[in-house]
Amino acid sequence: MAEIAASAGRAEPLLARYRGLICDLDGVVYRGATAVPHAVETLNQVTERGVPVVFATNNASRAPADVAGHLRELGIAGAGWSVVNSSQAAAAYLARRLAPRARVCAVGGPGVVHALAEAGLTPVRVADLEGAPVEAVVQGLGYDITWRELAAVGYLVEAGAAWVATNVDRTLPTPYGKAPGNGALVALVQTTTSASPHVVGKPKPALFDLARARLGTAPPDTLVCGDLLGTDIEGANSAGLDSLFVLSGSSRLRDLAFAERGARPTYVAADLSGLLAPALRLDYASGLVELGPDDVPRLPSVGDNGGSLQSVVTTAWAARDGGRTISDDAPLWERIEKRLGVAGPERPTP
Repeated sequence: MAEIAASAGRAEPLLARYRGLICDLDGVVYRGATAVPHAVETLNQVTERGVPVVFATNNASRAPADVAGHLRELGIAGAGWSVVNSSQAAAAYLARRLAPRARVCAVGGPGVVHALAEAGLTPVRVADLEGAPVEAVVQGLGYDITWRELAAVGYLVEAGAAWVATNVDRTLPTPYGKAPGNGALVALVQTTTSASPHVVGKPKPALFDLARARLGTAPPDTLVCGDLLGTDIEGANSAGLDSLFVLSGSSRLRDLAFAERGARPTYVAADLSGLLAPALRLDYASGLVELGPDDVPRLPSVGDNGGSLQSVVTTAWAARDGGRTISDDAPLWERIEKRLGVAGPERPTP
């Protein structure tokens, strides 16, 4: 264990290894209207050091300018950062395949309409269809989507329109817990048609490719930061990018311990401040500890929390990959989180 602590002391900050950062929003930078602890000050230091940031979100309900306004209200300062969402990825996908100003039905929040217009297409709301044909339909999250709009998606798809879903996240994080996401609404439409949508959001690589193009960085120089294994981390892996998984959102340490290979991050930290901490890769060659009698990794007796967290995760992965049973008892993992100082956020009662 002394070797682990010493190597952590000599390791360079994680941020120093990369020239651009793709950062998720919900659960990473903010939870609703409230900033995640340490997120704002860390991101301001990132851009001050000359590392550009693209905030990339599956949530397509708001236009990027509105999201940027929220970030400024939280205290994200200066230049060197921008916002992209899955509506923009959907619009870019269709703009490469349709003629300029092609009519596309927009179902979802204002972000869907904005992205289509920005890409040179003509967004048409369901209420304005009036029998005029459209060549495609983009379905994204909207907080006021109606039965009529969902039914219209099915009608248009059955009539031959191309169907693009901004994302298929079944749930959406809120300050009160999980709520139905765009994937739940897409699933409703799928009960009426045999078609399946083309999906552009995480974990598909399209949104990451769009964000990286804006950064102007090569894959080895780009880091993804997110709080969801099945979207942020799996998507980063599919796009060939390194990733930092943070425990400030809805996924927990237990989820990480049981992650399959395709959803395993390169690094882990309690929150975004891990970008400025020593870079400790989650590989199998270092940081292993013993499993206790309760079939969970023992915490190291020395070393900082970053090294201890790395040791717990790598031990769990190595044990599972070697065929050994690891306890999935949630209270046990919650106690480990508390001892490591990475316990999840408290949620208010709705």
